[in-house]
Amino acid sequence: MSARIRGAAGEEDTGFMLGLSSRLAGVIETSLHEADDIVAFQDAYSAANLKDPPPDSLTLIAEGDGGERLGFLHALPGPDGITGRSIGYVALLAVVEAAEGRGVARLLLDGAEAWARAKGYAALSLDVFASNGRGRRFYEKNGFAVETLRMVKPL
Repeated sequence: MSARIRGAAGEEDTGFMLGLSSRLAGVIETSLHEADDIVAFQDAYSAANLKDPPPDSLTLIAEGDGGERLGFLHALPGPDGITGRSIGYVALLAVVEAAEGRGVARLLLDGAEAWARAKGYAALSLDVFASNGRGRRFYEKNGFAVETLRMVKPL
């Protein structure tokens, strides 16, 4: 699958990105939360990041040869967990089901890495749910490593 990356522009792109919220919520498995709560969390998180992004953020859209949207990435400055200095933070990355395993996510991630380097950031970080095995393998394959691990005990 051939794809190109462009900056996001307009309400149609925002609608596309918000429409992938259910795919993002679908990889979250936890015994602590009900499915409806996970969907509500993901919808709210996506909307908060995409509807009024900060000026220093990056939002990319992946398109196929016919102009069809294949996925998106949203990144912004975030604090390093130890030094507090600004680094790049990938807040959202999602592709449509038909684009899975076809290099689209890698193209989007390459765009985020170029953005972070251009900003002079020493690192690019992200969060991924432990239950998202495919996502974790993808990020590890692309040079990300676990730095912290949040553990939760149901009471």
